[in-house]
Amino acid sequence: MREDQFLSELQKYFKESPRVVRGPGDDCGVVKSVPGKDILLTTESFIEGKHFTHDLLSLREIGYKAGAAALSDIAAMGGKPVVALVNLNIPEKYIARASEIYDGLTEVFSRFCTTIVGGNTEKTDYLALHITIMGEVTRERAIYRDGVKPGDILVITGDLGRPHGFLTAYYKGLTKGYKWWVNDMRDKFARPTPRIEEMDKILKEVEVHAAIDISDGLGVDSFRMAKASGVEMLFYADRLPINESVKHLASKLEIKDWFIAVESGEEYELLLALPPEAAEKIEELKLPVKIIGEAREDKPGSYIIVDDMKIDLSKRGWDALR
Repeated sequence: MREDQFLSELQKYFKESPRVVRGPGDDCGVVKSVPGKDILLTTESFIEGKHFTHDLLSLREIGYKAGAAALSDIAAMGGKPVVALVNLNIPEKYIARASEIYDGLTEVFSRFCTTIVGGNTEKTDYLALHITIMGEVTRERAIYRDGVKPGDILVITGDLGRPHGFLTAYYKGLTKGYKWWVNDMRDKFARPTPRIEEMDKILKEVEVHAAIDISDGLGVDSFRMAKASGVEMLFYADRLPINESVKHLASKLEIKDWFIAVESGEEYELLLALPPEAAEKIEELKLPVKIIGEAREDKPGSYIIVDDMKIDLSKRGWDALR
């Protein structure tokens, strides 16, 4: 297939938007600016052999998950996504099936009113997606990770542990055949939910001092937040929202379920720091959020309290350069 034919077939994934002046087909996409907004820019890479393997994810799921990862960064900043650029490195054997990848991308992008306005394509020996999202946030209202204050409550969206739990089960040979707990863990591993809608609702009701998305694990990501803010962050093992499927796996492996929860990357949940007076309000919102700890004035660090023991979390999670 020639490049122009390939790109022509991908044009169908461009969705009309009142913000887009010009979509794919020119040297640049053109997007209308909006007064009173700051621009958010983020990029994510999803590389075969590093972030995924074909025995674990379908092509559609690869597209979906890569898109969800990029959108999650916008959610953490308190913004809304607008447009995306997709750079695709694709082997010869997958060129005819590229539409499956874009079906996954547009599924998650459409849910959050995001359209693809351009990108680049190269034939390579491996499959990889490099996605840039342009989003926006009310001027001077972006949420950063360095705003945690002593006394803040620490809140997490959703549940923790399923992506890491699924991979653990897979590599231990526990995923063969139908098992409810394996399927439950795989659901989140393959199709995480960017918490854009939840963040929007939270910001309308309470003040958010700081936020970070959990892409590498609660342990290392919370340490980054604590270090940036100059505070100590304490979590409580008995407060972590851990799905029954993860508890079942932990029981089978005879390990503590919180081990899996704090090291689980690719969650794309949001860790938020809120003023203590927001505690009652956050519990009234009927959202999948839970208070799991607090920030204190002390040497920067992240810890979990287990049976009165204080355990360092700073190295628990994924390190892209390790």
